Amino acid sequence: MTAVVAKQDTYNDKVVRQFTVMAVVWGIVGMTLGVLLGAQLAWPALNFDIPWLTYSRLRPLHTSAVIFAFGGSAL
Repeated sequence: MTAVVAKQDTYNDKVVRQFTVMAVVWGIVGMTLGVLLGAQLAWPALNFDIPWLTYSRLRPLHTSAVIFAFGGSAL
């Protein structure tokens, strides 16, 4: 008589791990931009007179990175 062996279910967690890693990456990027923007409010000289580093140019990048990239990956 042979014993019936139940087949183990295997799960592919690769996609979940990739979303988790990207959520961490985008969280770090977006929140670093937020810290830089907060520091620019306290010390306006932190933009180093470079037009691309002004508060009004970086604020949309910060909000988009946190809301859509980090939030979309985390959810």
